[in-house]
Amino acid sequence: MSKLTTLTFVAAMTVLPMTKTLAAESLSETFAASTQSSELEIGYTDLDDFLALTVLDVGRSNREKAPRPSGNTGTRMKKRINRLTALEGNRVYFDNFDNAKYVEALYAIQESLEALPQEVSLSQFNSNEQLAYWLNLYNFTLLKEIAQDYPKVDIGKEFSKEKKSDFFNDEVLNIEGKSLSLNDIKYDIVLNKYKGREEVIYGFFGGVIGAPSIQTHAFRGKDIWRQLEKAAADFVNSNRGTYYEGRISVLYDRYSDFFDGNQEAVKDHLLSYLDDEVYSDIANTPAEDLDMDIKDFSAATIGDDRVYAAGVSFNNAALIDSARVEQRGGDIAGPIATQNFVAEGMISKAKLNVRFTADELELLQGINKQYQVTNGQVTIKDLKEKEATGKESKDEN
Repeated sequence: MSKLTTLTFVAAMTVLPMTKTLAAESLSETFAASTQSSELEIGYTDLDDFLALTVLDVGRSNREKAPRPSGNTGTRMKKRINRLTALEGNRVYFDNFDNAKYVEALYAIQESLEALPQEVSLSQFNSNEQLAYWLNLYNFTLLKEIAQDYPKVDIGKEFSKEKKSDFFNDEVLNIEGKSLSLNDIKYDIVLNKYKGREEVIYGFFGGVIGAPSIQTHAFRGKDIWRQLEKAAADFVNSNRGTYYEGRISVLYDRYSDFFDGNQEAVKDHLLSYLDDEVYSDIANTPAEDLDMDIKDFSAATIGDDRVYAAGVSFNNAALIDSARVEQRGGDIAGPIATQNFVAEGMISKAKLNVRFTADELELLQGINKQYQVTNGQVTIKDLKEKEATGKESKDEN
């Protein structure tokens, strides 16, 4: 099916009288609609550029513990670390948040993501494209909120009390007229819309080592489940996710609603991804006896508290160089200057016209002309392909 045909179907969404106001709807109801026949794709090249400068990819866990701090080992460590998890999880160079150009680029990207639904309603995308959007919006808003208060914000403390934290509960976003918090996205919209697909929990970066890693590329609708399954495998097969004697992450307790509160479902989920020697320990532990006690709420960053030790695979040379740059006075050179240059490019790229092709933009303009209605007077009905075409779809989602 061509994009032209698909977008024509999107424009034909049914307009029905309102039976209740948007204010009375839950967030999950407000954002429930999608157009499964839509082939519209959102572009995220600017996000990829930013992540390339931001994320230190440490590679998959080898289950090694960090060595004990010692004055004669040559290893520089924080005085108090979680040795079980200290060498794991991708890192973000938070000290970049002292760089005005870098933060300006981050704000431009986040604001562009937030503004996108004002131009193209999310209901015009299929559910996979929507999920990629929500995860990217969440992660970049989290980074923006950290940058906004850096270095005052203690992300570890905030994440430890996430459901009661002002940081995660403050309404810092406005999407299609709805004020949203980070927790609204995770625990209302995504939880309800993607119930039964537990892999979605691995798409949320928490800013701490003990949470799923921030990825090196933006999420994309066409690849979303492959990306999430890889993130799940990386987390489950790490000391942050599972360990010997039936120990698992505290996050599986926090995210219990994603598993319908069923610990047997948690165990089955873990076994479906475990592929190392910990498998037998989890398999031989009754679900009710799994010990959800692994946690590391240290900030997932590098800098003054970075850990250099054997077994860590540093894959992003540009980020390592930036981490080693000393900023003294007004002297900024090398990788930091490169970051300034790239940041300016990212600011110009964080526009709607790079999220869609020229053909898609032209079609969207036509769609929006037909789609413009008085706010609050219509309900968008989710059209499946067979409803829009009168034919049965080969791929029912």
